[in-house]
Amino acid sequence: MLSTVKLVADPYPPYQFEEKGKIRGVDHDIIKESFSVHDIETETGLYGWDQCMALMEAGKADGIFQITSTPERERQFLFSHQLRTACTLFFRRKGFPIELDSEVDLGSQLHNVKVGVLSGYSYGAEVDSIGDEQKVSAESGESLVSGLQRGEFALALMDQGVAACLMARLRIDTIEIIPGFSIQRKLFVAFRKELADLVRFFNSGLRVIKEKGVYDDVFRRYGLQPISQTR
Repeated sequence: MLSTVKLVADPYPPYQFEEKGKIRGVDHDIIKESFSVHDIETETGLYGWDQCMALMEAGKADGIFQITSTPERERQFLFSHQLRTACTLFFRRKGFPIELDSEVDLGSQLHNVKVGVLSGYSYGAEVDSIGDEQKVSAESGESLVSGLQRGEFALALMDQGVAACLMARLRIDTIEIIPGFSIQRKLFVAFRKELADLVRFFNSGLRVIKEKGVYDDVFRRYGLQPISQTR
């Protein structure tokens, strides 16, 4: 059995980031706590996503997180039980007169409304129904928040936890969530195919920290609440 698991992920506060020379964050801490149940240490490196995948494929990393499951990735890796649910929401400047109805086509509701999105990021078919001429690409969450404040676009799509982290750090209280629409994705830890034992250790450790309340405590540590999830 490995005494230390080598993990990789891309920097994504508040889920994994470096602070004062140490890696921390919601997802990082959950994984660390899960493996610690079996006295297994974790060592995490933060890189761009393409480099993370390359390290996995070269056998230089044991696991990668926060990753979504696809048929192609299922053929490449072994997937853990669900790590958490990610939730992407629409944000607006307070007072901007727009509401969203989950029962109505999104594209028709946002006709002629400029929407800030992360460059190169896929939000799924529903968001793809918004015309490209309405989308304004941003390179980071910070750019989405600042662009929304400056009125470069009327709405912005952001991960709920990322937005909360940014607004707290930048002391912004002029932006709010638009109720009525959300994109939820299941996120996992994926391991190299030959490391089935690690998957079992992680899954059992994850179950233990959930039963003991440690899982929820990690979210609260970063000012967040876990989103309800299924296996």
